[in-house]
Amino acid sequence: MISVGVVEDHPLFRDGLRNLLAAEGMEVVAESLDVSGIDVVVAAAPDVVVIDLALPDGTGLDVVRRLRTELPSSRLLVLTMSADGATASRSLAAGAHGHLVKDADPAEVVAAIRSVAAGSVVVGASVAGRLRGIGDTTAFTPAAEAFPSLTLRERQVLGLVADGWANPRIATELGLSDKTVANYVSSILSALHARDREALAVLVREKVGR
Repeated sequence: MISVGVVEDHPLFRDGLRNLLAAEGMEVVAESLDVSGIDVVVAAAPDVVVIDLALPDGTGLDVVRRLRTELPSSRLLVLTMSADGATASRSLAAGAHGHLVKDADPAEVVAAIRSVAAGSVVVGASVAGRLRGIGDTTAFTPAAEAFPSLTLRERQVLGLVADGWANPRIATELGLSDKTVANYVSSILSALHARDREALAVLVREKVGR
C-alpha cells in the first residue's frame, strides 16, 4: 500500500483527495494545512507527499526543498492550480518529482502518484508541452533508435552525462536521488560496454553527432 502525506489548506479538496486515494488502495497517513505544520508529515515519512504551492504561510516550494532534505526517501508531487510551464519548471528545479494541476482527471492524479512512487518523474498533460524551452539547460535526450538497448530514463541520463553534467546536477534536473542517478550511470556503462563517462560522451557523439 502506498502511504501518502498531503500539504493542502483547502479542506474540501483535502477530503476529496483522501477519499479518492482510499478507494484506490492508498492511505493518507499525515496532513498539514501549511508550511509550519509539516513536522507531522516528516514524522510519518510517507511514500509520497502531495503538495499545494499556494499555502497560507508560504509557498509549497519551501515545503519541497525542506522535504528533499528531511525525507530523502519520500517522493514529492506538486498538485496545484497553476498550469503555467514556468511554475512547473520551478517545482521540478526545487526538487519535486512531479507537477500536476488540480483540474486533472482523478485517474490522472492516481496514476501520477503511483508513477512518482515507482520512481518516475511526472508532468501533467496540461503543462508538459509548456516546459519546452524554459530555463537555460542544454539537456537533450538521444533518440531511441540510437540506443535501442536503453530505456527512456537511461537515455535521459546518458544525454546529460554526455553534456558533462555531474550526478548531483542530473539528480536535480530529473528529480532523482544522487544514488539513483549513480545506479543509472552504472547500468548504462554496462549496457553500452563503456569504461567511463568520457567513453559514453564519445559514443553519443558518434551516434548522434553531438
